[in-house]
Amino acid sequence: MPPAAFGIQKRKRAFRSKRKQDVADVDSEIIARCQKGEREAQYKLYQRYKDWVFNVAYRMSNNMQEAEDISQKVFLRVFRNIDSFRGDAAFSSWIYRIAVNICINHFRKVKKHKETISTELSKLQNPDALLAGGENETFNLKPYLETAICALPQGYRMVFFLHDVQGYNHKEIAKMLSIADGTSKSQLHKARKELKGMLEPYLMMIDKI
Repeated sequence: MPPAAFGIQKRKRAFRSKRKQDVADVDSEIIARCQKGEREAQYKLYQRYKDWVFNVAYRMSNNMQEAEDISQKVFLRVFRNIDSFRGDAAFSSWIYRIAVNICINHFRKVKKHKETISTELSKLQNPDALLAGGENETFNLKPYLETAICALPQGYRMVFFLHDVQGYNHKEIAKMLSIADGTSKSQLHKARKELKGMLEPYLMMIDKI
């Protein structure tokens, strides 16, 4: 790598590190105030993380109302247990664990969680309909991929999300979901297989365009 390029990369890493530290410093200040019971600080913390928490809940639930309910439960638990946060890990990691645990508990209580398949998935299963509608001119796979992920069975989707999206390993996922490592690996394999099955006809059609 040329010296100039190396210098640029080094500065970028330093900038990212400083930015991450700045975020941590702001969080620490707000958290310390929350631990003193300051409502203004609680509101600021909520504003900083509400969209992020909602996105996590929505991607795991695939339901707007359930994501809203889960988000509320997350922040109730956060503020109820804020005194237990000691800063041993990043606050984002701490609140993420809370969000995941609440999602898991939520779906354990729902005995019959009905999966809904959208119009986009119906099109995905009948790719010729896209050609008839002239959609090949504005083809974008991403929304169909996201729809297919949302259509996975709940267990498969949660393992897929935690492993392939969030980067947790199978041992960590097994602990969070109270399942065996082998079950986590099996569900991830099945999730990927189902996704491939849903997307394959569509991709074959694209090759013909």
